[in-house]
Amino acid sequence: MKKRMLSLMTAFAVMPVFSSYRVNAADYSLWDKFLKYDLCITNYNALSEEKKQLCHFIFDTEQSANGDIVCERARRILAGDTDLGERINLEQLENSDGIWDNYSPYKAGWQSYIHCVPDIIHFAPTESGEPYLYGNYMECEYWLDDTGSKYVKFYDNRNFDDEKYFEVFDSDDNVIQKIPAKKIDSPYYTSIRYNADAELMAENGFIEKNGGYYYINPDNTAVFACIDSSYKNGKEAITQPFVVESEINGCPVTAIEKNAFCESLFTEIVLPDSLEIIDNESFSECKYLETINFPKGLKVIGYNAFAGCFNMKELNIDCPECTVMRMAFIWDESLENVSINVKNIEDEAFSGCYGLKNIKLGDSVKKLSAGVFRNCIALESIDISSLKAIGQEAFCGSAIKSVTVSPATNIIGAVPMHKPAISLSTGFIENNHPLTDEPICAFNADCVIYGYEGTEAESYADEWNLEFIPLEYTQGDVNFDEKFNISDIVTMQNWLLNKPDSELNYWKAADICEDNQLDVFDLCLMKEMLVE
Repeated sequence: MKKRMLSLMTAFAVMPVFSSYRVNAADYSLWDKFLKYDLCITNYNALSEEKKQLCHFIFDTEQSANGDIVCERARRILAGDTDLGERINLEQLENSDGIWDNYSPYKAGWQSYIHCVPDIIHFAPTESGEPYLYGNYMECEYWLDDTGSKYVKFYDNRNFDDEKYFEVFDSDDNVIQKIPAKKIDSPYYTSIRYNADAELMAENGFIEKNGGYYYINPDNTAVFACIDSSYKNGKEAITQPFVVESEINGCPVTAIEKNAFCESLFTEIVLPDSLEIIDNESFSECKYLETINFPKGLKVIGYNAFAGCFNMKELNIDCPECTVMRMAFIWDESLENVSINVKNIEDEAFSGCYGLKNIKLGDSVKKLSAGVFRNCIALESIDISSLKAIGQEAFCGSAIKSVTVSPATNIIGAVPMHKPAISLSTGFIENNHPLTDEPICAFNADCVIYGYEGTEAESYADEWNLEFIPLEYTQGDVNFDEKFNISDIVTMQNWLLNKPDSELNYWKAADICEDNQLDVFDLCLMKEMLVE
């Protein structure tokens, strides 16, 4: 595939020079939908020039490639992510286990891999291709520098004896070098191969302590790798709490490895305050698990991390910098009460939690992604006043009959994440195309929307033929904090001056002239109102 280079200059410390993958011209009739419902940007004009260029790069690149790639690194930079990982170099690869992005919903690697956010993720569009990663029809491209003139792809295999390797490509997509990856088994498959035999595990670099196996990364952080197999074999629950160590050989334990506790028999697990990462499927199918804590400094709860934990009834997650990944708690049927205060809750995180009755969202929660509470059939009410955005299907199949939507909620119907095709035992599932796939309503057809005139709530209710009941508001209260004061004047003035990141929570409260437009005359009247 031939590439056209697009150079972007920004104020960020590291800003890539991206390449575009041109197949067709981008369809700019989708531009507004892309900004609002994909990137969740409602005031494009207030963005810096650098961010505007990023928006155009992502749109042009992804749409001109028929939507079969994701500009992952560019998206993460635009979202303000600072944990991208340093760009890799070939010297690093010569003695490494692999490379992957620890904070990606697409993650398929292990904690021992080099952390680096890929520049481009490719999705194979049809079943005709071979699965790239663990049944997913996708692969990742890591650039060696900001020009993208050379890049690396990593080929990982989960069979014990398959070769793992890196390939280096030039700008014309020709392979110019092949580098073998370090020949080791993953922690999960090592534990299967050796049945968590202490002697054999030790020979492979694992450290045993109190029934758990750990390993130490080159950066002197420790990872909980797996439990002794005796904690999985049997039909009786283990009521003695399992305590994950806070440090191993002086190194803080910062991560729970993929599959580490999968199918374990514990009713309670205690995690250390040093923990930052709960990896994919770490606690999946722990059928007896009732109690687990979530340390304040947690950064990610991975894909399917607690899927199928049928005995958990209550969760308290107060981790303001944490992202709860896609399907993290899916099918936890006994879960009834959840208090959650995190940075992001991604697609389908609590989908299929049939017993879920009570949700308390903390102030850090600004977006509920697509399908997040889909088919939560016992969920009758939820306070969503803190939200800025709500995804498609967020409450479909729930028992919610009405919601009150704040004017600050300026996006309803955000599109789901772009997912790769995947081969399952039940058949093949094609990758989706979020901008062009048929949209699905965020609420049930009989849901009543209580909201404010002229807001997203009213227009969304009109679009989907939902009943809308308007609520009263305080004139001049553009910040929508239930009072009119000098801060509303400052906010209005900044918005009229088009200052970056300036935002009106409720524009109609500023329309003092009642002419459906905001200008300096409204500002003058607001000042007069305040004096009076």
